[in-house]
Amino acid sequence: MRKSGRTPLIRATNLENNLNIGEIFLKLEGDNPSGHKYDRITEVLVKDAAANGFKQILVCGCNDYIKSVIFFARLKQLEVKVPVFKQGKWEIVHLDKAILMDFQDKDYKLLDTQLRDIAKKNNMYLTCEWDINSTISHLVLEDMIQECLEKMIYKVDTITLQLGYGYTLSSIYSALMKSFIRDDLSQLPELLCATKRISLDIAEKVKKVIIQTHAQIIDVKESDLIQAANMLLKYEDIIISRKESYAMAAFIKKAKQGLLKTGKHLVVLNDARSEIEVREIKNFEEKSKDEFIDTIEAWLSPYNDSVAETLDAVEKAMEKGFLLIAKRNGEEQGICIIVNMGFEHFIPTYHLAYIGVKSGNEGRGVASVMLKRAIELTDGKLSLHVDPDNKRAKNVYTKIGFKHVYDRMLFKGTNE
Repeated sequence: MRKSGRTPLIRATNLENNLNIGEIFLKLEGDNPSGHKYDRITEVLVKDAAANGFKQILVCGCNDYIKSVIFFARLKQLEVKVPVFKQGKWEIVHLDKAILMDFQDKDYKLLDTQLRDIAKKNNMYLTCEWDINSTISHLVLEDMIQECLEKMIYKVDTITLQLGYGYTLSSIYSALMKSFIRDDLSQLPELLCATKRISLDIAEKVKKVIIQTHAQIIDVKESDLIQAANMLLKYEDIIISRKESYAMAAFIKKAKQGLLKTGKHLVVLNDARSEIEVREIKNFEEKSKDEFIDTIEAWLSPYNDSVAETLDAVEKAMEKGFLLIAKRNGEEQGICIIVNMGFEHFIPTYHLAYIGVKSGNEGRGVASVMLKRAIELTDGKLSLHVDPDNKRAKNVYTKIGFKHVYDRMLFKGTNE
């Protein structure tokens, strides 16, 4: 089973209110195992290396790419080697010296040729960030955009991404064309690419991809990056590195210039993740039944059910539903229990049995993040109950997208 992919696609309702251009969906690729979109590619590359009998991988690229390869290589018990050039200070400081290869006397202009020669001579699997296996990268990144299209019910007006070496752009375009040919998409969305450099600073092959995909290039400045990272944290509790904020910065820039129509917008964020970590508990060894019951009793004391009722919900959620725990800085801050009702059409398949936050978290976005994760896991087939007098909770649910459909009544005996 693949460890990368299926990252959260959240609806940024607070940003929607700020920018007023319709629906905004954020793909949080920082939720991958090593914290970057690269994981989707490197996991398959490492698998390919192992399948072809290689014992060593020679990897060259940026810090995030190297860390991603190392992460998956360790799982396959493959050795990694990293070339170090004159400017390679990061590798020397942060990586185990045993995996470094001294390239400081090599001619950087002949880099590709030298790397291939060394890989061939030492029977190493070679992967470079700028020259990734195109078949593998296309397949896995097409898979990423397909995740988004399915969640957005094949309705999307713009897709904004960060422009690098062009393979993400070409992969997304390929996935869109396939959906268009199958008639899943009625029209192709506009592709927006963010970069701080254009024209002569972009390699010829990247220019060719831009022309083929009809993508629009948006110039982004350092101040735009800072603004984007700050807005994500302020409005959506999302953390992103400044160097990976180009897509969000470009989207915000276009929106504030009034150059985006009201519609459904997707922004792919390479290393973004929620400040609040939502983790699915898959067995009672991670958190026992008694611990679940104690937590629910403590955090939802005004709305407590009996122990038997709570235990029933927890057991059913473990069996066919979802048990979610929200953490901040490693400490539990929220809990969410979702049970499977067994229906496909009569009523929503899933029901949110319990959701609560630790005291002091009111208004800090913990419940919203858990709800968004719940909606993602259940494909939106989710119902919930809310106390008529709980105005705070009703406001949160309404902002997320829930609507009051009917009142629930329980038989408690006759009045006679």
